[in-house]
Amino acid sequence: MSTAEFSGIGWYFPPNFQSVESGPSMATDEVLIEQAIHVLLNTLLEERPLHPSYGSRLDSFLFSSADPFVLADVKEEIANSIMLNESRISLKEINFDSQEIYEGIIKIELIYLIKSTNSLENMVFPYYLDRQ
Repeated sequence: MSTAEFSGIGWYFPPNFQSVESGPSMATDEVLIEQAIHVLLNTLLEERPLHPSYGSRLDSFLFSSADPFVLADVKEEIANSIMLNESRISLKEINFDSQEIYEGIIKIELIYLIKSTNSLENMVFPYYLDRQ
């Protein structure tokens, strides 16, 4: 059984087409999971009418200070969203990089284990403090 059968196969996000004959570009394995996490964290809770528990409340932290208490709440929100909506991974660690905070960006590093392949992966999710 291939790893794509475990982790899935789906349209590359954002969708793109090389040609009409070849259809949409497809993503598998680690790329598909990383894109699913990105979509999950960028989706507002209750934004999807047929799946209202999908998404996160990260938007509620937009105008908060980046103090340790708020970052702990952000970490908890990310962990809960992933635990409830992304069963293909096991989240191991969440780290913050605040070097670009004065430009309105906090980089969130997610370290996770892909259950089907038992491989440790990480991704950086840029969180923009001033969405306009």
